[in-house]
Order: sequence, then C-alpha cells, then structure tokens
Amino acid sequence: MKRALFYILFLLLTGSAVYAGQRELQYFPEGRGFVCENGWNRYSRALYGSHANWRLETSDRPLFATYDKGKAWNIQLHLQVGDRLYALDSTSYCRAYYEGGIREYVVTDEQWGGGELRVRAIAEQEGNHALWQFEAKSFPKKSLGKHKTLQLIALRRPISQMKMKRNGDLGTDPREHFEALANCPDSLSQQLQWDAEGTTYLRLVDNDHLELINPREGAQRMEKENLFHEKLIGQLRFETPDPLINTLGPTLMAAADGLWDGQTWLHGCIGWRTPLAGWRGGYVGDVTGWFDRQLSHFRAYSRSMVRDIEPIYPHPAQDTTKNLARSAEKWGTPMYSNGYICKLPNDDRKMSHYDMNLNYIDELLWHFQYDADTALMREFWPTLKLHLEWEKRNWDPDGDHLYDGYCCIWASDALYYNSGAVTHASAYNYRGNLLIGRIAELIGEDPTPYRSEAAAILDAMNRRLWIPAGTEVDGHWAEFQDFMGLKRVHADPAIWSIYTPIDCGACSPEQAYQATRWVDACIPHIPLDVSSTRFPVPSQELFTISTSDWMPYAWSTNNVAHEEVANMALAYFIAGRREMGYRLLYSDLFDEMCAGACPGNFGQISYYDKALKEAYRDFGDNVGITSRAIMQGLFGIRPDALYGHCYLQPGFPPEWEFANVATPYISYRFHRENGQDIYDIEQHFPQSLQVIVRLPLGDGRFLEVKGNSEMTQRITVPSSSVPAHDQPAAQPYRPTLNETALGLDDITPNASGRHAYLRLDEYYNASVDDIYRQQYLSPRSPYTTLEIPSQGMGDWCVPLMTATIEDDGLRNVISEEGFFDTGLGLRFRLPREGQNVLYTSLWDNFPNSLTIPVSKERIDAGSSNQAAATNYSCAYLLLAGSTNNMQSRLDNGLVVANYSDGSADTLHLTNPYNWCPIEQDYYYDDHAYWSTSQHPYRVHLGSGKVSRNLKQDLQETGQDNGAVNIHVTDFEADTPIAKGLSIPYGAAQLLKMPLDSNRQLESLTLCTLSNDVVIGLMAVTFEQ
Repeated sequence: MKRALFYILFLLLTGSAVYAGQRELQYFPEGRGFVCENGWNRYSRALYGSHANWRLETSDRPLFATYDKGKAWNIQLHLQVGDRLYALDSTSYCRAYYEGGIREYVVTDEQWGGGELRVRAIAEQEGNHALWQFEAKSFPKKSLGKHKTLQLIALRRPISQMKMKRNGDLGTDPREHFEALANCPDSLSQQLQWDAEGTTYLRLVDNDHLELINPREGAQRMEKENLFHEKLIGQLRFETPDPLINTLGPTLMAAADGLWDGQTWLHGCIGWRTPLAGWRGGYVGDVTGWFDRQLSHFRAYSRSMVRDIEPIYPHPAQDTTKNLARSAEKWGTPMYSNGYICKLPNDDRKMSHYDMNLNYIDELLWHFQYDADTALMREFWPTLKLHLEWEKRNWDPDGDHLYDGYCCIWASDALYYNSGAVTHASAYNYRGNLLIGRIAELIGEDPTPYRSEAAAILDAMNRRLWIPAGTEVDGHWAEFQDFMGLKRVHADPAIWSIYTPIDCGACSPEQAYQATRWVDACIPHIPLDVSSTRFPVPSQELFTISTSDWMPYAWSTNNVAHEEVANMALAYFIAGRREMGYRLLYSDLFDEMCAGACPGNFGQISYYDKALKEAYRDFGDNVGITSRAIMQGLFGIRPDALYGHCYLQPGFPPEWEFANVATPYISYRFHRENGQDIYDIEQHFPQSLQVIVRLPLGDGRFLEVKGNSEMTQRITVPSSSVPAHDQPAAQPYRPTLNETALGLDDITPNASGRHAYLRLDEYYNASVDDIYRQQYLSPRSPYTTLEIPSQGMGDWCVPLMTATIEDDGLRNVISEEGFFDTGLGLRFRLPREGQNVLYTSLWDNFPNSLTIPVSKERIDAGSSNQAAATNYSCAYLLLAGSTNNMQSRLDNGLVVANYSDGSADTLHLTNPYNWCPIEQDYYYDDHAYWSTSQHPYRVHLGSGKVSRNLKQDLQETGQDNGAVNIHVTDFEADTPIAKGLSIPYGAAQLLKMPLDSNRQLESLTLCTLSNDVVIGLMAVTFEQ
C-alpha cells in the first residue's frame, strides 16, 4: 500500500517515552461477545450487513452513523421521559454488547426511577438498510408526568465531513467526522418521534430515510436477521475455559463476511476496501469453511493472470521516471508479461506494482490441502505452472535457487533487496514447487522439475541463509544475502523471515524450534500494560512484538502490526512452542479486541506501534492470518489433503481440561479422563483424511498418534506423554556494545592543548551537501528488482524523495584560521569554501576506500604549541553520510587506524549505534528502537550546533522552527516523512576513536561496506 498516508499520521517523535502509561480495559469478553459499561468510544464498531461498501457505525452508547462514499448520515436518539429529553449517548449508565455483527444496549438513568431502554441495532444482510429494535421496561408511571407516555426521537443529519482519507477508518480519520453537520439545513435532516411503549422498530431504508415500521413487520424482519446472524456466526464454535477465546467464532465470522464483496476477498472491510489478490486475507475462506467463496476468488484472479504477452524486453527493466527504484510498468517487461497476476479480478490488463502471485498461489495451494479435488487441480494447472515460470524468470534470473523479494508480502513498503537472496521469497517458492510437484503427480504431469527446484531451494537456504546457533543466540535465518557489493549476509532478520520458512515447511523441526527461540531473545518484546476494575486481566504476562528492530523508521519495516504478530504466533504453534504461541496470540487478541477502541477488532496496527498507534478495523490481512493462527495454530487443525492426512496439533495451554471446536469440515471435543487426553473427532472434508494427533515433546520433537479415515473416531494419548511447560529463551538478548570502542565516549576535558589536526584538503572529493545531488547509477543490478533510487535516498514507494542538505551555517562559524570550535573543548580543521569531505562508497561515484597518510608533515599543531607527532591516544572524527533501514544492525563502514608495525585498530560504523543518516536523527526507546545508552554527538550543518540530542535541542532553541528537511515529491507532494526526526539542513556526527599511543600511527583508512550508503570523513583531530 502507498506509504504517504502513514507519514501524515507520523507523530512528532523526539526522545519522549514511547508508550503513554497504563491503559484501561475498554471491553471484556462475555458469552459470545464483548461488553463495555459507560464506554466513551464513538463510531468505532462497524456493522457490515450486505457486501456493499455501505456500513453502520456504532458507538459505546446508542449513537450511530452510516457511511457510503456518496452519502453518510449521523443518527442520534433521544428519549423523552416526562418533561425532560435525554440524549441516549449521555445517560448515567449504558451497557453495550457486541456479538459478531450485532450491537445491543441497555440504557438507564438515575432520573428514570428504575426504567430502562433496550436497543438492538443491526445492518440488514440485503441492501443498505439498518434496523433498530427498542424495548422500554419498568418506567414508573409517576416518571412519565402529564404526558403519560414515553417518546422516542430519532434525528438523522449528514455527517460533518464527507470526504475521508480511508473511508472513515480508525486511526486514519478523526471520529469527529461522523458527528452531525452543524447548522444543518432542514432540507437535509429528518426527525421522527413516536411512543416508546412496548417494543418498537425503526428502519433506515436504502441509506436514505428513516421510517417507523409496525411491530409485526419489525419482528419479522428482526427474526429474519437473527436467523441469518445465527447461521453466520455458528459456522465456527469454540468452547474453552477462556472467555476471550470463546468469542472468536462469532467475531471472526462477522469480520470475514464483511471482507467479502460477493466475488472476491477484499484488502480491508473499511480502509483499503478494494479487491486484492495478494496478502493473507484469502486464507480466511478455507479456514472458515467457505469453500465456494474460495473458488470464486481463485477463479476470478486466475482470469487476471496475463497469458498472451511475451517478455520481449530484457532485464533490467527499471523505471527511469521513478529514479530506477522499481520495474517500469510496461507490458512485455520480464515482470509485466505472461504469468503476472493483475490487480483486479477478471481483468488481465490492470497493472499494480506488487508481486501478488506468491500469496495468491500459497492460498490456492492451501485450498487443495482442504480439498484435494483432482478435477479442480487440472483446472488450475496452467495457472500454477505459469506462476512458477514467472517467479523463476523474474526473481531467480541468475539460477542460484534463491529468490529476490519484490514487494510480495504485507511488509513490502520500504523493503528492497537489490536482487539479493531473500529468505521469505525463497521459502514461498520452496513450498510452491514442492506442492505443485505433488499436484503434478496426482494429475499425471511430470513432478520432477518442481521437486528438483524445491530441493535446490532448500539446500541453498540452508547453505547461505541459515545462521547456526552461536554461544549466545539460537540458530535462525538471515533476512537476505546481498547480490551486489561484498555479498554480505544480513543476519538481523525481521519476523517475516522467521515465520515464513516455518509456515512453508522450508526447514527441519529442529530449525523451526531454534528460530522461534531466537525470536524469544532477539525480537523486541513490548509489555501490555492494561488494568481493569471490572474484568480480571489475565495473570500471565501479556506482551506483543515489533516486526524488527531496524532503524531509522520506515513504514512497514519496523512496526507493531497485528497480522505480523498473529503469523509469528502461528509459527510458534507449528514449531511445537504451544505456550509461547498461546501467550503471543492471546496478547495480540487482547490488545486489539479488548484494550483497543473497537470491540472484537481485527485491526492492522497496534496501539503499541510508535509511528501510528492504533489504526484500522477488520483489516483483511489480519482477518486472514489470524483465522489461521486460531484454527491451525491454537486449535491445531492443519489439513494435508494432498497427502491424505489431517494433523491435529492443539496449541492451547496444557492446563486446559477441555476444548470443543466445531467447523464445517471437522469438529473435535477434547477432555481429560483418568490420565488420558481424549479427542472425539468428526470430519466432513470433501475427501476423508487420516487424522493424526501430533503433540510437541520439545526441541523440535513430536509424538504422532495415528487415527484413521473414518468420519467419527476417538484418539487417546496419555496425558503424561507431553511435557507440561515450554520455557522461552531469555529476553532480550542485546549484543555487548563497547561504547568506548564505538567512539561514543565524551570529549576529554581540558585537553585542547594536546590536540593536533590532520590536513585533509587534498583528499576531499566533494562538498558534504552534494550527497543527495548525485546520481548513483552504477553499479546496479543487471536484473529487475527493487533498489534505492538514483539520488541515494528513499525507496521504491517514495522514489523521488529528497532531502535538503546545506552546510552554509557550519561554514559561517569556521574561523578565519580554518577552525570549527564545537564548544566542547574540541576544534576541527575545516575549509570555509570549496570541497570539505572525502566520500567513500560502493557506488562508482566515489572510491570504495581511501587511505590518508598520517605523517608529521600532514599534522597541524594549531595553537597547542605541541610538536607534530604521530603517537596519539585517540582521534576525533567528524563524519557525515547516509544509511537506511535496509542497512540496519550491521557495519556500514570502517575507519581503520594503521600503525607502522603492521597492526591496526578499527572503528566499526554501525547503524544505529554510531552511524547516523545525515538527514535525520534516530528515534530511540527501550523496545523496537533500541541502541546504545550514549548516543553520538551530532553536528548541525545548518548552524554548527553540537549535541547528543540535536533534534530536541534545535526545537528548544527555536533553530528547528518546524522545518522539514525530507521531502516527498511523489504520491502526495506535500507529505514529509519522519517529520519528527528530520534535521533541517542535515547533520554530521562526531566520534572519538581510541588509539594505541604506544604505537606510531601511519595512516587512516576509510571504507564503505554496505551497498546504498555513502560514508564521508570531514575532519580529524588527534589527542596526544
């Protein structure tokens, strides 16, 4: 998705605390739904009704709105009791209940003498209609006054803001937009008033006007909707010891139904309400038993696959208008040719900039695991075969069996791998080839090439991307290996590079177990701080996780996203880590469904996400993957119909004494009796499958108890055969960071008399503010890929992004003698005019490395009255350059001090510990954005100010003035990214490199290790 919206929402991030204290629990599970008492959220729970764009917005009080892009209404309710009018959204007490698509209220007030009003609101399943049922009870006659009756009043007016960024979704559009239009003309409003005695009904017809309907018609309509509702939410039924888990059947079914448009699954129920072939929403149909909907979705997008456009243009086919950051959208390129799946269903000519193939094909292959219909396999065989040809042609053009990842997962924005060998994309292609090989065997095609490719992918992943366990961390996969430059392995993966190979089976059970333990220790864990006086917050530690710890911030690469947390929980379950899987999944559900602003929400972004906070409701990607985490993970139902099996690997806690789950395709009842775990199973798959109960023993080992293929059967397992607990790895593991070795020590006080200055004038090769005025054109990959734009910053989503770097302010404070005084007892020798930096880079624009001799002739003693020498205790380095989220947590470059005896000391320049992007500051916290306790000095190029908290100091001194240094000129031209982190005019950095004063320093070498980045040295001051 386009990132520009999210930058609008990005908070002004400085160094303040990331999480604003404890949250009060807003909704608590009860029965099949969620209750709140005297809640305050307005227009937060949507009811979807039909499969149109229209919906009914409900609040924690009886206050409503409707939304359609062309027409939206606010609907307020009042009750007249005696001579007084009561707004139903402000009575002294309201109990609201949400159950899978229906909202009910019990409303009373201290002045009603025990009277109460019950309200039931639904969105009808046909057409854009809403229906309300009102039932007044126990109002004493004396409270009615001279009128002797109750009066209900409904007022319908237009909402205050019709134009919405994301269809009025949570966290993206203010809730105030749904309030009634002020000073609304009578011609646009409607008011109804009626006696409230007994049971009465109100209906919104065609999203146009309100009308009262007689009780008989109202009861009939309500009964019809109730029957539909029961059928819908009854498709999944859970009975467990946990009240939150028991709500998930109705809640999931309502969200899934809202995600359906009558033909295909959508990107989201509200925001991003558009068809989508990729991401994980399409899993939901098989998991919930809607096989007919699945076939409609799969057939619609199979018809969207291009089949008549040959790839006539060679690699690379990069878009010059997007600064080479991505493929040109042109028919006949390797990407936009036969095998490419287009954006819209039933349309093979509508491009998008994503690889939607991988997720779509994986969802289709999962369907065959539920229904191994060979006739259906033959129908889709051309699609499956052409897909693999397309993937191979585009993303493994060098034939090494490891695949590039070209925006093929949810977290695709700002991810670019520059033709690298990518774990998640390779894992998807492994599973694709493996199962398509099995399908080939079942329908009489040759499986050999597919099985051979799957084996080659797995071998290459194990040789090049698997990082074996070390002394401090468990084994895990790398994020990717560079294709360009030094071909380095990026060893700090995001969670999608852990859960995807586990989910795709591209590993051994032992590898899956180890990799989840790496997540225990190395992925930031964020505690859920929630309290409640009405509902006992679960006693177990609740936490969520970020997707990575990469810095600086870039949308989709370091977030707290519900769908990512759920997919990681699923991987824990698959790996046999049932307790950790349950804790993580439960925490995620609790976070979004109970502690958030929308009851029973399947949101996209968590409250604990630093950039956005809570955002979106019933987002398709989360609905789809959470449905799998619940059904295939928590309840452990994983069909393997292509091989005739169905595995039951329950992930619920060992303490549970019972669990009952019912789906359209299989049901089981679990209970313990006389030391036995008993599973009573009834299956209804299209083909009978052999049921196998699979239970984890720890360390990647499993116990398998085989049942049979009968429709009903009982499988028993000794309760003692399964270990009771699975302890997580210690968390968090943080590498030992020697801040002295990283150059982060303070400047030595009162040492200015011992300073000497290295002359760099003849080695300068640029002005520091030229860094983003360059065109970085070579070397670039010979293949179509996503890569950094030609200006040296940005990514494929914002390929025209630029930053204003301007060093005039720094030059203006340089003395006539050519010295810049930091004000900290340290000076640097710098030119007032001309070139002032020596840049190195793997780009051809600058040398990869540069060595500067350190001789007495090159040393300027300044005014220190010290004789020139070459034995020093430290070197103060003034550095400037670039880095980005794809180069995080690894060395971007080195400064090497070479001694005359052949030895050397090395300063590693590592993002984010001691290497910073010139255009912005880092955001730091103790969770997703962690770093060293001591941060580098930054030197403001716009003024010469020096500070370890430069952004904050510039704001406090008024030198920031809200200026935005980073500019996005595509998608939304006026949208700045990372607004709170941008440093106007840019900043260099100051590091203190320790040296061995017992050795004679011969030279300094500056070199760049990372692709994409530029590393520059502006000045060196030695301390004797």
